[in-house]
Amino acid sequence: MQTEQPWYIGLRSEALTVVYLTRRDDLIVSQQKQGQGGLDFSVTITKDGNYTGRIFGVQVKATVSSSELIQDDDIFRLKNQEYNNLKVFRDLPFPVCLFFFTLDNDKGYYRWILEPIINEGNNMSLKFNEDEELKNLNDQEIDNIIAMINSWYDHKNNLVSV
Repeated sequence: MQTEQPWYIGLRSEALTVVYLTRRDDLIVSQQKQGQGGLDFSVTITKDGNYTGRIFGVQVKATVSSSELIQDDDIFRLKNQEYNNLKVFRDLPFPVCLFFFTLDNDKGYYRWILEPIINEGNNMSLKFNEDEELKNLNDQEIDNIIAMINSWYDHKNNLVSV
């Protein structure tokens, strides 16, 4: 028997996403319109307060209890839930992350949906990640996410300007 999630779970997890991302002053977080099946947030990376054209997406999911997670070292997996509907993001032209929150302790986790990859020869790609592994979401990991995205855009821009 599947239990219905509390009414506030979506609002609270979206608020936590904004809190996590706005700890950095170089990110502009824009919530997308509900009910259209798209991303929950688009995030713009700025430099010295100016728009750079660098964006990435964030899809947000949550559960009420941390008991829904299985931990193996620094990697977490959901016990009974899979998010197969993430394939709708496969054709987006920018990186996308899944943020996952457990609301009994407000802990955040993440994984890439479309991971920015720099291949040999500076070929750029976005890898659709079907792995269900989640990592801890904290300020350091957000810094790493932004660094990866910036590096991907740097390489992309170098290829365009050549």
